[in-house]
Amino acid sequence: MLNRYNRLLAEEGCVRPGRVSLAGRNDAMTCIGPADLSTLAAAVMERLSCTALVVAEPLLPYSALLQRRATPDQKTIVPRDSESRASLHDIPLIAATDGHSLPDMIATALACRKGAIISGVGMVAHGALTVEQAYIGWSSLYHATCIKYLEDLLAYGPQLLEEADTIKQLLAPLPAINGEEPDFCSASLTDATSIIRELAAVGRATVKMGLVDSFFGNISYTSHDTLYISQTSARLDELEHQIDPIPHDNSSTAGITASSELPAHRAIVAATGCRAVLHGHPRYPVVMSFFSSPTEHEGIDQVCGIPVVGGEGGQGGLAQTLPRAFKLTGKRTVIVRGHGVFCIGQDSFSEPFAALVSVERACRKEYQQRLARLIAARS
Repeated sequence: MLNRYNRLLAEEGCVRPGRVSLAGRNDAMTCIGPADLSTLAAAVMERLSCTALVVAEPLLPYSALLQRRATPDQKTIVPRDSESRASLHDIPLIAATDGHSLPDMIATALACRKGAIISGVGMVAHGALTVEQAYIGWSSLYHATCIKYLEDLLAYGPQLLEEADTIKQLLAPLPAINGEEPDFCSASLTDATSIIRELAAVGRATVKMGLVDSFFGNISYTSHDTLYISQTSARLDELEHQIDPIPHDNSSTAGITASSELPAHRAIVAATGCRAVLHGHPRYPVVMSFFSSPTEHEGIDQVCGIPVVGGEGGQGGLAQTLPRAFKLTGKRTVIVRGHGVFCIGQDSFSEPFAALVSVERACRKEYQQRLARLIAARS
């Protein structure tokens, strides 16, 4: 299990090669990774009641830069995106100081939080019961710190000399999207086998092209009286056996394991008549949603010409704001502030997938332009 999630972190390109350690405890402690990180991981595990732990240096320097930008008395970073608020609440900042044991400080922080940023080391996350929980916790930290740093940089500008290289990379020409755009089925799908196969293909393509992190998002397709939707916490690139068929008449209990966004998917389908719904959390639309401007419709903002709405998951939040935005604007894409993007297609995933590609690139370009103007104004 440790090797599996070590491989996944490497494949997802979120850790610096050779700078990740995973520790697990069953009848005995097992650690993999470089000696210094493994020693630290084992020491923390000895002080903490948990099954697994990940300590790694992120590939991108955003968590370290956030810690250096923090005020001297600041103990935590508070993300504003809804995914991070729900799963992490806040992120402790840990710096080794004289007279304090680093493993003790980390264990104290992890006693009430899923993860933390460690000065000079990277980030750490634990799993109470499984290695997967530690992996998801660390990946959630990575997502949260990327969003928070990009947001803070655009809101407050550069504050450190060591940010120069990062800003140069952020302002570089947009790279090509990973892979070629896939060719999805253009006709409406009717049988369960074909629907599940298509949902799995969409999930894999979304991850392969670098549009979302593997477990951030959900997908659904409606045929006849059944909505097929990815399960909660399902990896988008491993959906073959993680799709729940939900009858419209609630005659099945399959919805118990379905994505928490099920009410929103149902409401969108009912309001628009679409069959395909694709929801992801690409970084730049989430960041730019905090810099949106009002439209003529109350409660609906816009960025890059794309509607932006508020709302939380569940029956009373996104299940109300999203259908209204789709109906009032006539758009096929809506951004949820601090959360992610919902794209719809009438019969196939070709349109929503292309829309997800388009909105990520449009928002990244807008981010670059605003950041360049901010830096130029300060020069």
